[in-house]
Order: sequence, then structure tokens, then C-alpha cells
Amino acid sequence: MEISIRKETQGDYEQIRDVIKSAFKAIGERDNEFNEWNLAERIRESEYYINDLSLVAEIGGTVVGHIMFTPLKIKGDKECYESLDLAPVSVHTDFQSQGIGKLLVRSGIEIAKRLGYKSLIVMGDPKYYQNFGFKLASDWKIGLNNNFDSKYLFALELVEGGLDGVSGIVEYCPPFYNEKGELI
Repeated sequence: MEISIRKETQGDYEQIRDVIKSAFKAIGERDNEFNEWNLAERIRESEYYINDLSLVAEIGGTVVGHIMFTPLKIKGDKECYESLDLAPVSVHTDFQSQGIGKLLVRSGIEIAKRLGYKSLIVMGDPKYYQNFGFKLASDWKIGLNNNFDSKYLFALELVEGGLDGVSGIVEYCPPFYNEKGELI
């Protein structure tokens, strides 16, 4: 089974939607609530979409996995720092546990490094993301909504010292918020 990783194209959108729906329905999302595939579409339609960091995993011409990275800010007391967010990442349920998600994450990290990004933030499963070198964001005093104790918020330096002197509150790009300004 040969897996190829490439940038997503407009022709992939329907398959990507199916992949995201499959992956997140497996963890309990319902069609009638805001969900990860809505988020991916909102990002894609915004100025925050980074095509170079919106990747698909393909097997035999079929999209089986997807990952997106978007810009985010870490707002400190006096400074604002640029970073990247990894979300969403998904693999169709028929292809999970075969290393496809890991391949997408590793590929995205390498591309982000080549593009000159210094750090990456992710909210997710501690066991999964620590495999890639992510550490608790609280190690740098980076948190969400003044909560620096989240055991699910992680950061990764893409270059040595990429988070030196960085601390503050994570602010996602606008597609991550509802009309009331709440994180979705």
C-alpha cells in the first residue's frame, strides 16, 4: 500500500469532507452540531487558509487522510507572537491505525519548518502528540483563556529556541470562533 502526501486541491474537497466526517463521527460528533468539517471549510474560505499546509494522504487516487495548519497568535502581556495551529487532522476510519495520521503530521511539520515557522500549537491527545516531540504548552506559560494548566494543549519548537521568551494566551484565527466570539 503506497501512501502519498500532497497539497489538497479543490477537486479533493468532497473526499476530504467524507474523511473528516468519518473520522470525527467515530468519536461521537453529530451532523446537527458544529464540527470539524465545518471548521475545515470555514478555514478554507478565509484569508487564514495556507494551501501549502493543507495536505491530503492518498492511496490509489483516493483521499484517506487530511491535515490543516493555520496561523495563530500567542498574546503576551506586552508582545504578540506568531505561531501555527495544527487542526484538524483526520484519517478515514477504514484506514486508521496504519500510520497515515503520523505521516500527515510529520509531513506538515517538515513543510512548516521549510516555510520558516518557528513553533506549532496543538490541542489533542497527550499520548499521540508527545510522540512528535510536543511538550505541554504550559512549560512555556502558554495557555487558553488564562488557563495554563491544560493537559491537552501542546507546543513544539520547529527551530531551536523557537519559543524562547514566548508566553501568553493562544488566540486562534477567526474561523475558530462563533458569532459570540467563543472558541468552537
